[in-house]
Amino acid sequence: MPAIQLNASDWAAGFVAPGFPIPPIGKLLGGRFESHDPIAGILRVSFQTKPEHANPAGAVMGGIVAAFLDDCMGPLIVGATGGEKFPVTLDLHTTYFKPVPIGPRALVEARIDRMGASAVFTSAYITSDSGEVLARAVQTAILRPSA
Repeated sequence: MPAIQLNASDWAAGFVAPGFPIPPIGKLLGGRFESHDPIAGILRVSFQTKPEHANPAGAVMGGIVAAFLDDCMGPLIVGATGGEKFPVTLDLHTTYFKPVPIGPRALVEARIDRMGASAVFTSAYITSDSGEVLARAVQTAILRPSA
């Protein structure tokens, strides 16, 4: 299963990759494709942080932060498997280092840490404009054949 290149034009047309529409939650979150390196196994997607994402302290609520991170890891895996498989999350562990502010886009970078025939381990980070890591998620997923 050779990796496929994810690109901005497919993403803008509503597809992670040909045959893989962006799911409703992905559309709701509004991720914007930034870059993909299929050889390194890295995908970058940014998300607009909106006032309706705010927690009582005025930063992006932790569940939304986790959703941003999770929503970047799934498409990365689809690309890495050449569209032949998709991930089903078994575990998602999120660590919050600093608040993700409302206003600027949240840049997420996801990477494949290890992939086998039936399981994949990924991680994703949200960074500030200066490159500081604000949150990190580590995911374990099983791989399922595409429909």
